[in-house]
Amino acid sequence: MSAGSPGREEADGMDAPDSGRQPPGILVVSADPKSRASLLDPLRRRYALDYRIIDAENPTSGVALIDQLRASGGDLALVLSDDASPVDGHENVFAAAKRAFPDVRRGLVIEWGSWADRTTADSVLQLMSHVQIDYYVVRPLHSPDESFHRAVTDFLREWEASVGKRHRGFLVIGDDAQPRTHGLRTLLARAGVPAEHVAADSPDAMSLLTESGLDYEGVPIVRTADGRMLVDPDDSELARAYGLETALPDRTVDVAVVGAGPGGLAAAVYAASEGLDTLVLEGESIGGQAGSSSLIRNYLGFSRGVSGSELAQRAYQQAWVFGARFAHTRRVTGMRLADGRFELEVAGGETVRARAVVLATGVSYRRLAAPGLQPFVGASVFYGASSVEARAQAGRDVLVVGGGNSAGQAGLHLARYARSVSLVVRGPSLAASMSSYLIEQLEAAGVGLITGARVVDAGAHEADHLDYVVLERTESGERTEVSAQAVFITIGARPHTEWLAPEVLRDQWGSVITGPEVLQEGGRRAWLGGDRGPAQHETSVPGFFAVGDVRRGSVKRVASAVGEGSVVISAVHAHLGAHAGG
Repeated sequence: MSAGSPGREEADGMDAPDSGRQPPGILVVSADPKSRASLLDPLRRRYALDYRIIDAENPTSGVALIDQLRASGGDLALVLSDDASPVDGHENVFAAAKRAFPDVRRGLVIEWGSWADRTTADSVLQLMSHVQIDYYVVRPLHSPDESFHRAVTDFLREWEASVGKRHRGFLVIGDDAQPRTHGLRTLLARAGVPAEHVAADSPDAMSLLTESGLDYEGVPIVRTADGRMLVDPDDSELARAYGLETALPDRTVDVAVVGAGPGGLAAAVYAASEGLDTLVLEGESIGGQAGSSSLIRNYLGFSRGVSGSELAQRAYQQAWVFGARFAHTRRVTGMRLADGRFELEVAGGETVRARAVVLATGVSYRRLAAPGLQPFVGASVFYGASSVEARAQAGRDVLVVGGGNSAGQAGLHLARYARSVSLVVRGPSLAASMSSYLIEQLEAAGVGLITGARVVDAGAHEADHLDYVVLERTESGERTEVSAQAVFITIGARPHTEWLAPEVLRDQWGSVITGPEVLQEGGRRAWLGGDRGPAQHETSVPGFFAVGDVRRGSVKRVASAVGEGSVVISAVHAHLGAHAGG
């Protein structure tokens, strides 16, 4: 096959059974015929019915095939290549694939055992740190080689979740500039529910509405997986539509976990696995702040990284199969102490009774005092590192406000799609607040950095969509107008603990004080537990515990929250044992 000529492909001309479009492609690049065949043969046996298996004998041919596929309106799910050498106009075939298909997954093919070779290892590390590949793939040694297929399947699952268009799942019909449209899409994405979005005036939407006998009246409509049409559903109605429970038990539970972020989910797993009657209440989405992260690279056991939503869904399922009960979209608004037990007031006028409570509500990002931002909140201004809106930023200039890991992960993910991405930080650099691996990857991905600045205003010149942000230099006060069609804000995180009973000791920022610090901060009178002191992660109220970011002194890391959530259950057991007859 000559350079630039079409590659051989399996399932040529085959249409996807559910859409009438050509199946997405899997591209294999290798100069050696035997090496290429070692990849093509197992791929064709497993995937040719659903994917076009395409091959190229060198990176130049591979880039030509990528261009042809894009020009024809096709899609590319995966590139496997053992050659990362430069190509004219591109760094390599992986870079070319990402530019043409932002969601594509990319694997460098290496030989078994070659990770011990310094040259190969350095190549893998360099390509990953420069965001050129997602991971490496070991060439199959035998047939079937399930380790190889596991790697491929993981890539394809990630691609499928990213594009969100491979299932006939949920469909959100609505104006993209409406905050509620964004809220519904976010809720579905964070729940791991496949969902598409179409504008209300699109042909697809008008056809569906006509079939259903509905008119679009300015509020979003959700079509469920079974074909029902929900007009502007609230969070609870939507949760029930995809099979989640929102009802509260009428009994007193052993432990109520408030918040289903990493800390709360870990507490639920350990409490339920040890036989405690466990209820988890979550007012928004499973996963908390971490659930919106597009990729967490430094969580133990996930060498390729894991999205926050997938990590949260795995933990949720793990807690559920141990017997933990979840009350989704149920927000706790108050608490009372009642004879050594707890009564939690839930929005809607209901009450949950528990013998012990683990507070794991995390923190929320502070609203910026920039008046021009407010009209665009939920449409083009987002508080948090929401990954659901990333694809909508194609061709746009995007700002991420913040210098922590959440900001870095958001910037890296947005760089797949946006025309430009820049981080805005008040300090002189990122070194004090962000992991070094993220800083390196942001630089490699071309993400800009604006230091010593803050957002003070925003607006639109002609349309009702955001198109500029005003930055003020923190030292000089000089103001500059910067092009931006979207802003993601990840700063000033504070806990929402105003609903707690006054007996729960907090600091001036609302963070809950736990453990020995209760006595140090509030004295013996602040502790309601008598002669014994508070246990680790126990608040000033015996049996009421706090873990994760809501607790003063917490380390702002997912692994730390998970550790605290697992450790706290031993203290919960001790409290319940001491009050077994209460």
